[in-house]
Amino acid sequence: MEKKFYICGLRPVIVEIHKDYRDYLALNMETGVFEENLRYSHQINFDPNGDVEEKKESEFNSYVEKLKKEKGLI
Repeated sequence: MEKKFYICGLRPVIVEIHKDYRDYLALNMETGVFEENLRYSHQINFDPNGDVEEKKESEFNSYVEKLKKEKGLI
């Protein structure tokens, strides 16, 4: 399985690419847990607002950690 990492607006989203399908996991800003959220599939694949940025895993993880600290989740 391949993974890609995106920031959609302010929300971190992980795309898990399986052989036959993709999972879209968005960070729940209240719990700090990544949860399935297909809402981001359209935004990532078609980027209608130009508000999607693909990140390297290390950059993504740093952003998630910073965001969780700001929200008091860690």
